[in-house]
Amino acid sequence: MATTPLPPATNRLVGLLLMVSGGLLGFGLLLKLVVGTYSWYTNGIQAPSFLLLSVNLLGLLASGLLMRWGLRMRRGTIVFRDPNANEIL
Repeated sequence: MATTPLPPATNRLVGLLLMVSGGLLGFGLLLKLVVGTYSWYTNGIQAPSFLLLSVNLLGLLASGLLMRWGLRMRRGTIVFRDPNANEIL
């Protein structure tokens, strides 16, 4: 059973909160990435692994997607597909 869409004012508020949370997440992960890169540069091989830096970069990607999702919610441009349409995906 599908849920009813949110009212426009609530939709804009949720979009704003998503954009703010994505921005704060991105800022925090960017700081972690700078600290990890600096320690990798100064300590060389003994520094935290490259996997940790890769996870931080994936987190930055996720924060960008969160901000994009929030922006789309604020603009109201989320398009819902008709699941019964006879079309090729």
